[in-house]
Amino acid sequence: MLDTKNLLHGIDLVLDLALMEQVFDRLPNVLFYVKDKEARYLMVNATLVERSALVSKGDVIGKTADELFEVTGSSTMMQDLSVIRSGEPIIDVLRLFFSADGHRQWCLSSKFPVRDAEGQVAGLLGISRILPRPDEKHASYKRLLQFLKRLEEPAQPNLRISEIAREVQLSLDTLERLCREVFGLTPKQIMMRMRLDRACRLLETTDASITDIAAECGYADHSAFSRQFKAATLCTPQQYRAAHRTS
Repeated sequence: MLDTKNLLHGIDLVLDLALMEQVFDRLPNVLFYVKDKEARYLMVNATLVERSALVSKGDVIGKTADELFEVTGSSTMMQDLSVIRSGEPIIDVLRLFFSADGHRQWCLSSKFPVRDAEGQVAGLLGISRILPRPDEKHASYKRLLQFLKRLEEPAQPNLRISEIAREVQLSLDTLERLCREVFGLTPKQIMMRMRLDRACRLLETTDASITDIAAECGYADHSAFSRQFKAATLCTPQQYRAAHRTS
């Protein structure tokens, strides 16, 4: 086993944000950012600038996420301020956001409070990994086809991943590994994403009640659906529908 302390002996490891910015500039599907105590951008990578449809990093610095990306109901800024005020990180939260051209996009978001020399939270550092379309030619994708088709069937409240795994003859460990290989998500996150995608489409294109949409998307009740929808989109189903109809 490597002795990390001895290997690093004599090396002064300093958090170099400028170096981190250069590294994250080379990652096309990751948004990297540092924000101040008011949730304004202090540092961003090239991908974030591109997704915001602005020209340069200078155009982004000083703005909040709400000023760059479409906001419906509760805002990204409110989530940022919650991390800053509580001092508690959020890790790998599945989030839906809209790019500058209006397309729905999913990402896994993690945000960490940054503290000053006195230990007080002075801002946050975060990354949001945009989830691409899966490679349907991937061998693991083919092994997941039955699982995915099962999720696309009429939703059943209280349906468990373990039940689906048993139906498609995959162990939970194997299902977890395949899902992470192809989607970068857990089986539970894939199920949630598919349910919420369906809910978004129904809110956009139908006049069905929120209760009926919740049931059609596999939620046991209206409140459970609304809680998960708001956690992923930072708005209620009603706010999402009103914003889409207005646009």
